[in-house]
Amino acid sequence: MRALRLLFLGGLLILPTAAADDPEPSAADFYSPEVVQDIQLEIAPVDLERLAAALPERVYVPARFRWRGQLVDRVGLRYKGNSSSQPSQRHKRGFLVKFSEFVKGQRFLGLRRVALDNGVQFGSLFSERMITDILAEVGVPASRTNYARVTLNGKYIGVYVNVERIDKAFLANRLDDGGGGLFKVHTGGPGADLRYIGADPLNYAKAFEIKAGEPEVQMSDLVGFIREVRDAPDKNFAARLRQVFDIDTFSWQMGVLLLAGAFDQYTGLGPHNYYLHREKKTGRWRYLPWDLDVGFADRAFGRVPVIDGWNAAWPVFKAPRPLLERIEANEELLGLYRERAKKLLETHFHPEKLSARLDRLYSLIRKDLERDPFPKRRVTNPSDRSYDDVVVSMKEFFKRRYETAREQLTRPGDKPPARKNTRAVPGPDRGGPRPGKASADAPSELTSVRQEDGAIRFTWKDNSTGEIAFILQRCEGAGCMNFRNFKPFHGENKTSSPRIRMEPGKILRYRLYAVRRTPDGLVGTGVSNVVTVQAGK
Repeated sequence: MRALRLLFLGGLLILPTAAADDPEPSAADFYSPEVVQDIQLEIAPVDLERLAAALPERVYVPARFRWRGQLVDRVGLRYKGNSSSQPSQRHKRGFLVKFSEFVKGQRFLGLRRVALDNGVQFGSLFSERMITDILAEVGVPASRTNYARVTLNGKYIGVYVNVERIDKAFLANRLDDGGGGLFKVHTGGPGADLRYIGADPLNYAKAFEIKAGEPEVQMSDLVGFIREVRDAPDKNFAARLRQVFDIDTFSWQMGVLLLAGAFDQYTGLGPHNYYLHREKKTGRWRYLPWDLDVGFADRAFGRVPVIDGWNAAWPVFKAPRPLLERIEANEELLGLYRERAKKLLETHFHPEKLSARLDRLYSLIRKDLERDPFPKRRVTNPSDRSYDDVVVSMKEFFKRRYETAREQLTRPGDKPPARKNTRAVPGPDRGGPRPGKASADAPSELTSVRQEDGAIRFTWKDNSTGEIAFILQRCEGAGCMNFRNFKPFHGENKTSSPRIRMEPGKILRYRLYAVRRTPDGLVGTGVSNVVTVQAGK
C-alpha cells in the first residue's frame, strides 16, 4: 500500500485522497476549462442567517471550503454581485470566497479568492465563459473560468461560473508582476470615463480604488496617465499612447467586447467593471475587464440596443470616453482596431463557430442544469422559459450581430453620433408599453408616502412574476382619467419607488402597472388602484 502524506500549502492542511506520487493539484487544475468542478461550502446556520439579514450589504462570515477532498477552514464567505444583494432575489445568489479573511495569509493553490458567479443575467452562464475563452485564444490576459456544481451545507444549489479573480495573485501568477499597481473601478464615479477632472488625486478616489502596488503606486500616477491621454498631440498620439498604454492588447479587447455586446464596460455604456494595471518595470498601463456576464443579449431590460446601436466600425458607443474617442479619431489606431475586429468576426464570432462553442459549453452542464433548483431563465430576459430558450436566443444574437457587423466593417460610412443617453423613458409618444386589462397580477395597495422635504414616494404590493419594470402613470386634475406613462422603475420584485418631487399647487392622480418582455414585445399588466396627491403651494 502506498503511503499518504500530509501537505501544507499556503498555510492550510490538506489530506490528499490520491497516492503520494500523484502530482499536487494546481490553480490550472482548478480552472481546467473542460472540467465541471465540485465545490462544497459549509456554513453555520446562524452565519447563513447573518448573510441574509445584512442584505443589501454584503458581509463576510466564516465558512469551510472543500474541493477534491481538500478542506480550507475559516474562509470568509459573502454574497457577490448586485443581483445577489437584493433581499427579495428569487434567483441563485453568487458567492465570493476570501481565504485570508479570518486566517491571515491563508491561500488556496496560490489563490487569494474564488468567485462563484450566478450567471442569471444577460449572457446567462455562457457569456463570461465565451468572452474570457476568446480573449485567451487571441493572447489577451483574462480571468480563467470553468463551471462548478456547488453544494451549500450538503444541499445542491446549482451550476455556477467559477471565475478567477483579478487581484495581487493574478498579477503575480498570470502577469509575472507581483509588485505592479492595480486600480479597480466597480460602480463608476468621477473620472471613471478617464476624463481629466483636475490635478488633485482625491478627485478620482470615488471611482478608483488602489488594490495593489502601494506605496510605490499612488493615485497621482493614474492622474498622470489620464492627463497624457488628454494632452498628447494629435500628430504623434499613437506613438505617445504606446509608450504609456498597451494599445495592442486593448485593440483586441475593444473588438471582442463590442462583437460580444459586452456593454457593461468602459468600452460600452457604463465606465465600470474594469481594472487598470500599471506594470512595475515599465510603468505602462493595461486594461483588464471583469464581470463579463453581460453579453450576447440585445435590448436587455427592453432598452439596450446593442446590435443596432453599437456600430462595429465606429467603436465609441457612448460619449464622453476620451481614450476611445482619441483612438477612433486616430487613423492608425482606428485602422488597427478595424483590422482586428474583422479578423475576430470571421475567426471567433462567425455564427457557426460561436454556436458550436455554445453547444459544447451547454453539453458540459446540461444535466446539472436540469436539477438546478432556481428559475431556468435570465433576470434580464424574462421571456425565457428554459435554458433551451436562452441558447436559441443567443444563437439569434450571433447571427444578427455577425451580419450587421460585417456590413458595418465593410462599409464604415460616416461616423454616427455617439449615444448621450441610452435609457428612453417609456410613454405613449415613444412607442412605450401600455397597461393591459384588469388582471390578478396587477400591482395593488398603491400608497403615497409624503417626505419631509415635500417630495413623495410610493409603495405597493407586487403580485406579478417575471416583470422587468413597473410604470407609474399620472394625470392632472381631481377627476382626470387621461393617464400617461410618467416614470419607469426598472427591475424585478420592486415594491417602492425613489423620491419624486412634487409640483406645487397641482392635484395629481397616480396609478401603476408592471411590464413583462414577451416575444411580441413589452406587455403590461392591469393597473393598480388610483392615488390622488395634492401638492402644497
